[in-house]
Amino acid sequence: MLGLILLAVGICGFGLAAYWDLKTTEFPDWLPYSIIILSLGIRAVFAFIYADAWILLSSLLIGSAFLGFGMLMYYARQWGDGDAWLIGALGFLFPDATGFAVNTFFPFPIAMLFNFFFVSFFYMVAYSVALGLMNRSVARKFFGSLRGNLKGMAMIIAVFTALCAGLVIALVSAFPMQPMMLVYMMLFPFVLAAILLFARYGKFVENNLFRRQISAKKVRVGDVPVGNRWRGLTEQEVKKIKNKGGKIWIKEGVRFAPAFIITLLVTMLYGGIFAAFV
Repeated sequence: MLGLILLAVGICGFGLAAYWDLKTTEFPDWLPYSIIILSLGIRAVFAFIYADAWILLSSLLIGSAFLGFGMLMYYARQWGDGDAWLIGALGFLFPDATGFAVNTFFPFPIAMLFNFFFVSFFYMVAYSVALGLMNRSVARKFFGSLRGNLKGMAMIIAVFTALCAGLVIALVSAFPMQPMMLVYMMLFPFVLAAILLFARYGKFVENNLFRRQISAKKVRVGDVPVGNRWRGLTEQEVKKIKNKGGKIWIKEGVRFAPAFIITLLVTMLYGGIFAAFV
């Protein structure tokens, strides 16, 4: 029962965050706070009913650790403050499987964090590719800029392929290995090629689509100036910028909130993604 109630809270809370983020590029501050408060309140009730303080304490410990990680990413200017609180809410909500029969290779919180990174990577790839395809002029510029770097990328991939082949030969001669492990190792060069290509594409999209110069008159509450942490401007800050006049560079990031509800559903309904590869 506890698990189903918490899952309902998570689906509603993270679902709303994803909806608002995709629609307006931001969600209200009270939303992740509400998820955390509801999580702790529900767990406190069940801790009292079952006379098991760990139901609440585990949430406090893991949730605080997740929130600490999120705030670290925020102060490193990698995430917005809303995303930091959402990852914290995920930890407060599900510090353990809470009645769900899920298969994880690592302890549950670590498996969920790994799932989050896995989901986030592919979500960012899909988001950036879709954004680039919707702006065809930018896509053409990217492929044009790529031509001058193909030789360097090909050389890196060729060297890495040779190293992988040598490692496979050495391991096969020294240890008995499963055929699928050999296949995975020989796939590494293709993975590297994909990473190099996407890293360059992501940087190109960031420079051409995620940054734009606008008139101070058009600055809105929630806009993030280039060089600032991922925190939107307040109403008072917007008034100061408008009074000053001129132009300002603002940045936009990936609308990241959908990655949280995808992570929650994948983890609670499937388990640890890493367990599928071992």
